[in-house]
Amino acid sequence: MGQSSITVIDPNQNYNYSRQNTTQEVEEQIKRAFKQASPQGRLTRDKFNEALGIFESIQLKRLRDTPLADRLFSLLDKGEEGYITEREYLEGITTLINNKDKRITYSFQMIDKNKDNKIDFQEFYDFVKDSWLSAFRLLGEKVCSGQNQYQLTQSKINAWAQGQLNKLYTQVQEIFMKFAQQSNSMDPLVFKQWVLSNEFGFIKAELGNESVQIPLHLYRLEEK
Repeated sequence: MGQSSITVIDPNQNYNYSRQNTTQEVEEQIKRAFKQASPQGRLTRDKFNEALGIFESIQLKRLRDTPLADRLFSLLDKGEEGYITEREYLEGITTLINNKDKRITYSFQMIDKNKDNKIDFQEFYDFVKDSWLSAFRLLGEKVCSGQNQYQLTQSKINAWAQGQLNKLYTQVQEIFMKFAQQSNSMDPLVFKQWVLSNEFGFIKAELGNESVQIPLHLYRLEEK
């Protein structure tokens, strides 16, 4: 087992995606990430966010400090106890790394906040809006932590992002209706069609040479 590679099968391709890390190495990294974030054996929401650094350590997209991270916590906290056990963390993270179909299922469940097995426009827009604001908040942190040649403050960047929400609403509505069409909602099949289309799969905030990209679903974690 220690000599085999983690393999993710992409149903859209005729080849397997193979990571450089062996299965055993990744398993050890996942366990280590949990123990570093929570020596007591439980991950609270903030500690769970910290432990999501595992994705970056194996060259996957960053999930820390994103709406996906917050909603993933709620999804994995199956007992709604306000914390995630080591078993829940190991099973959830391992599944996300290995199973791309499950990534779509998890993504759907995280956006379907009222758990009625469909995503209406408001649920979809609220998630995109949260991701949009989060992207510019993180961009502001990057810009303002350096020399900041743009002479911008975090509040100015946040205000600009807020000022674009009407335009964002229109763009999200167009995308949503393209896939939802007359039903005005996405069931799991329609949601999967959107994810596999690779259309509007992330939010990218840019300023000069600085940029932050936040994924809107978990499917393409390998793609930078």
